[in-house]
Amino acid sequence: MTSMFDHPTPPSVKFDEKLVGKLVNFDVREDIPDQWRNTPIEAFIMSQNFGWPVQTTGQPQVLIATCIEFRYSMPVPRNYAYVIRRASGRVIGSEFSVGYTMAKGVKYLLLIGHNDCGMSKVSSVASDVVDAFVEQGWRRETAEEYVRKHGNRHAIKDELESLKDEYLRLRKIFPRLKIAPLFVCLYDSKLYLPKWYEELDRALRYEVNFEVPDDLIRGLP
Repeated sequence: MTSMFDHPTPPSVKFDEKLVGKLVNFDVREDIPDQWRNTPIEAFIMSQNFGWPVQTTGQPQVLIATCIEFRYSMPVPRNYAYVIRRASGRVIGSEFSVGYTMAKGVKYLLLIGHNDCGMSKVSSVASDVVDAFVEQGWRRETAEEYVRKHGNRHAIKDELESLKDEYLRLRKIFPRLKIAPLFVCLYDSKLYLPKWYEELDRALRYEVNFEVPDDLIRGLP
């Protein structure tokens, strides 16, 4: 029987039926979108995929948002970036933290999804999560209610589509923040560009509303 704590390394995304044909390789520097050239986004991609050293200034301009996934280690030296790690990599509920980092000089958000995300399998481990809370002294009924509520909130159906949805959501909330959606392969920690990004970016480039509706802000968790 497979435990919730069994996490074998998944195969390369190149052999994952869910992802074949949906990602663009960064084989050379020229594969990086023009709008990311000579920015901290490019520096991170070059560090992750090609081992280039990351230059730090002590004044981070980068916020990295990614999953709590223990199989992914980022090449982030001290003084380079702020980091938010949350289940599935979405920053829902952490919008204040994003605002704080922007107040400190952050201009770029690296939004990193990954394959084989546990949040795409929440229903299969829900009972184990309930048991974990019960072991901490929670009443089972209360734990079950909590897991139903927050399990639904954190669950995703598809890792790449979830990344797309969060990218679009954050663009509406932070229209002046430069957001780079990236996808990492847990097999080799290589970064990829979602195939939908460049076409979507071109379509939205001239539709940005720099006045964020109050209702959208008040509806944040």
